Amino acid sequence: MEQQLPKLDYFDRRTLFELDKNARISGTSIGKKIRKSKQFVDYRIKKLEENKILKGYITVIDYSKLGYLSVRVYFKFHNLTPEQQAKLENELIRDKEVWWLVTLEGIWDVGYAMAVKNILEFYDYWDKIMKKYRKFISKNSVVVYTHIKQYPKSYLIEENNEHNGTLVGASKNQIRCDEFNLNLLRLIADNGRMSLLEAAQKLKTSPQVIRNHLRKLEKEGIIQGYRALIDVSSLGYRYYKSYINLLHTEKLMELEYFCKRHPNILNVNRTVGGRDFEIELQAKSFDQFDQIMKEIRTKFEGMIDDYEFVIAREEKKMVYFPFE
Repeated sequence: MEQQLPKLDYFDRRTLFELDKNARISGTSIGKKIRKSKQFVDYRIKKLEENKILKGYITVIDYSKLGYLSVRVYFKFHNLTPEQQAKLENELIRDKEVWWLVTLEGIWDVGYAMAVKNILEFYDYWDKIMKKYRKFISKNSVVVYTHIKQYPKSYLIEENNEHNGTLVGASKNQIRCDEFNLNLLRLIADNGRMSLLEAAQKLKTSPQVIRNHLRKLEKEGIIQGYRALIDVSSLGYRYYKSYINLLHTEKLMELEYFCKRHPNILNVNRTVGGRDFEIELQAKSFDQFDQIMKEIRTKFEGMIDDYEFVIAREEKKMVYFPFE
């Protein structure tokens, strides 16, 4: 039997969009945008949470400003039962260095990203992983992220994106972070909507001190923003990732601007060791995904060489600060 999708009205979708753009926005501020009361907004948020459409809130932390780089690994498995694969995935999720993990359909079975201080630190980890799981891995891919650009889900409100988004992984300058700020980042990494009062109680200080430290971390660019974790599958969307080879980069800025504005394109990634340009998008069907890719290939004729893609099955971990 086909799963019944929840019916969301304009107010639900606009609330989700505003939380995806800034998860710390107040109910009062959302209410002003949709001309409803704070009580109305708070009730809608509570229902979205109860229905598991809103799964949580994360703080987008630029790990490169803390002296880390991010390595992405893809695995294709063989000689593995579904139960063994689930166990392997859970073991990867428990690794403190892993900040993102997703199961996939297509040329790869699982992808994950981890934060390390340098490549030698990654090698130690890689050596351990290979000794433990090599017999289950038929092929792998390892790349280093250099830019991870994220945009809000503008398709929720059926408008082109106007938001600058967040950027992580691209900083060459490390910022010294004292123990209090590290503790604050740990606290809000997977709870980006935590109140100032709750954070103050946990860190034994005042809400005003928390506010001041958050503003400083935001100004320094360590905190890039706050996002809602939205179960897009419950809205009828699937997550696609395209890996694009370019024939030249003369119109790279135009391509990036096109991706920024497109309501369905949510991520633009650049890597060392991978393809030239990567995009992540959400679409209601393969036909819609295919149409978006055709639009890109037509608009940037002579620039796009070829591409391959995967479909995300389930995002099982997403937290920008698991590694301290």
